Amino acid sequence: MRKIWVSLFLLAAIFVFSNDMYLIDQGGKGIAKSGIVVASANSGFALYYNPAGLAEMKTKDLELNASLILPNLSYSSQDGTKYDAAKKGNVPVSMFFTYPFNDKVTFAIGITTPVFKNDQWENSFPGRFFASQYEVRTNELSIGAGFKITESFRIGLSFDYSSTYLKYSNFFKSPYYDYLSGTEQLIGYFEVKGVIDDTQTDGGFTVGIQYDFLPRWSLGIAYKSEKEFDFDNIPVKFEQITEVGFSNAEESFNRLFGTLNETLTTKFQIPSQFSIGVSFRPTNRWLIEFDYLLLKTSENDVVTFDYSFNNNSIVDRGYAEKWDDMSVYGFSLEYVATKKIKIMGAMKYGSDVIPVEDWHPAIANGEMFWISLGLSYLNEGNGFVFAMFFKNYKDYVVSGQEYVFNPIGEGYLKLTDNTGKYDRNFVGFTYSYHLRF
Repeated sequence: MRKIWVSLFLLAAIFVFSNDMYLIDQGGKGIAKSGIVVASANSGFALYYNPAGLAEMKTKDLELNASLILPNLSYSSQDGTKYDAAKKGNVPVSMFFTYPFNDKVTFAIGITTPVFKNDQWENSFPGRFFASQYEVRTNELSIGAGFKITESFRIGLSFDYSSTYLKYSNFFKSPYYDYLSGTEQLIGYFEVKGVIDDTQTDGGFTVGIQYDFLPRWSLGIAYKSEKEFDFDNIPVKFEQITEVGFSNAEESFNRLFGTLNETLTTKFQIPSQFSIGVSFRPTNRWLIEFDYLLLKTSENDVVTFDYSFNNNSIVDRGYAEKWDDMSVYGFSLEYVATKKIKIMGAMKYGSDVIPVEDWHPAIANGEMFWISLGLSYLNEGNGFVFAMFFKNYKDYVVSGQEYVFNPIGEGYLKLTDNTGKYDRNFVGFTYSYHLRF
């Protein structure tokens, strides 16, 4: 049988998940304040940010949250042509239930979707062989408690069970031959996707403290452990995506890929996080908080998507073996307009951990800036929180990320030197309802 030359241009991408469009803020108030709440969290969403804040809850509270996230990702080539990734809206949901056991201890349970990501490029995008398509979604169950040690000192702990779904696909070219006539002459080429679809689980914990060190000042510190999801030897499904009106092409695909029993191995990591914040209440109406968040992305492995065969066709992208940690800085404001109405807002900035030469649209994060606004209407009884937010990523000008078809040689694809620009941002809306009893 003719030797099969299949060129798999794999994305040697690192999943560096930071507090951006991948890690989604949780809870209505947490989203309204862009997660700048580590020192002031005092409701069910504290289970996610700093469980010490649970100790401030005095009533049973059920918080139901639903968000709508509208992403925008595009690439503009040197000639001005713009290619858009599919603008598929994400709808993450979450729930928190708190139960004060007594004046000192409050238990909580929460269901969150902290990671939600979906990039889908159109088939005409010239960088599709570099920018693989993938969907990542993490669902998390957390159980924890807050403990009031003294009137000014609180501690908290939560345990997390996480399930991550990964659907990954990459493009490559394959030849097809005249099998039907028996000559086995090369007729042409078609495009194929290799797809994996799998779910893995892992556990972790969050621990935190809150300390009122002055009458109007509070300090918060929290730590989240790393979570790691190993996708080992996951079966690969191959799909022909080029419309070729020849029976030989279908016959070639069936012969080449219908009998392949290939697997793919990769790893997805959510880095450990350390956060510290200081809140200040200058008057009874105003609350100001400044937070610093460190994401230990330098501890994440550079992840390659490796098929079990095809060692000679994997492309070395030249990524750095380790990237930097990511630092996130931000401040939030809260204003008590009436007994029941609060107005909230926040601004946050994340440092760039990605070398520019490594950047492409499948990378999870880069330099970013985002703002949020929120309105809550609740006191001791039922009520709601409404929030909206916007995140913008630095525009990256890159070269050498487009390919043209080159039938000469084993690779079939030729890298061009064209310069292009990637642009990523998104907006979102959140509605939360509190039922207190």
